[in-house]
Amino acid sequence: MWWFYTVILGMSFGQVLHGLAQGVRSWRIEDDRKIYLPGTLWQIFLLVLIVQVWLAVTYFRETVTEVSILGLVAFLCVPAGIFIMTSLLPGQDGDDDDGSPSYDELFARTRPLFFGVLIAMVVINAVHGIVMGELGLDQDLAFQALILAGAVVGLFLRRPTADAVLAGAMIVMVGTYIAVGYSSVQVMPGG
Repeated sequence: MWWFYTVILGMSFGQVLHGLAQGVRSWRIEDDRKIYLPGTLWQIFLLVLIVQVWLAVTYFRETVTEVSILGLVAFLCVPAGIFIMTSLLPGQDGDDDDGSPSYDELFARTRPLFFGVLIAMVVINAVHGIVMGELGLDQDLAFQALILAGAVVGLFLRRPTADAVLAGAMIVMVGTYIAVGYSSVQVMPGG
């Protein structure tokens, strides 16, 4: 089961890195080209989220020996959701000058799905925690509530500056959660 989970996370990680590399390549090749900040920040958010999920899986593998079918389904929704979200971020090659849609227009088309998937991931995890009796008033619940709040706000934003600020805030939030919740993690069994 863990290899399947890792493969999906790895595909997501590769897809986000590819998107970031395309943006940097376009910026370096075309002199007047600028990196689209909101898109870049949402890609960085997904990278940080992938790291957080990988750390959570590492911790989960060390503490849990048996997973219910409901737990497995809830558990697999996270990497699948992240992979879908990486696919929904448009490439940074939209350009108003040649008549193709801008990044803003492209992201506006996928915004409901992007944030809807993020909302669904949090809700599925919360419902699973409630059903299994594992959801408590702790930092995990606070983290999930903040992610949910950010996703709901993201549904309604329409300005690039607001998108960039929200993405930056979400990056800081996930980074802080990683620093507080996973101050150390064993990366090699027995090592």
